[in-house]
Amino acid sequence: MKRVKPERVKGVRDLTRRQDQKAQRQEEILNAGFEVFAAHVYEAARIDDVARQAGIAKGTIYLYFRDKEQLFRAVVRSLVQKRFDAVAGSFEGTAEQLLRELLSRMYGQVVRNDKVCAIVRLLIAEGGRFPQLTEIYHREIIAPGMKAVRHVLIQGIASGEFHKTAAVEFPQLLAAPGVLAIVWKVLHGQRHRLDLDSYSKAHLEFLLDSLRKQPEGKPRID
Repeated sequence: MKRVKPERVKGVRDLTRRQDQKAQRQEEILNAGFEVFAAHVYEAARIDDVARQAGIAKGTIYLYFRDKEQLFRAVVRSLVQKRFDAVAGSFEGTAEQLLRELLSRMYGQVVRNDKVCAIVRLLIAEGGRFPQLTEIYHREIIAPGMKAVRHVLIQGIASGEFHKTAAVEFPQLLAAPGVLAIVWKVLHGQRHRLDLDSYSKAHLEFLLDSLRKQPEGKPRID
């Protein structure tokens, strides 16, 4: 059995430690970036503020992110643990099971996520002046979600679980109650709080009742 040289083992350990330190520093910058974006309007947020929040030198941030917009993109990307289209593409199960999984992730990672609500609040306030910000949110959050919803609809229709529906063309219809819940939280906070457990169950029930293929001979009421 070939013996590994001690200096090689040390080199691997040092590399792993540097990679861990780099990942930790990037996480600290992303957390600080979120705090600054959430507390200020986008235009007023400065890299200096992010550096101060993270407790690091301003120049360190530029080792990770080219400018404020790239930092904002990374902050938005970090809000969701795993892209919805990646979940749909690797899921093994029925269309109904996938729909349940996607809805569970939507409410768990997006609707209940206070950081998402803070970013949506910023986008509502400043999206008109900074359309590149809403485009970032669309590319990182919305588009993967719509792709996943379209995927589950096509799979369900092909398997005979779901009836043919124009929602394939407009997958936004299936996600709309979740989007409403986010906007509701942004506008009302705790003043008119939604019971998200019951709300999400009603959302799922509504979708399945609308999508399931009816037994032969039983007419669908449209």
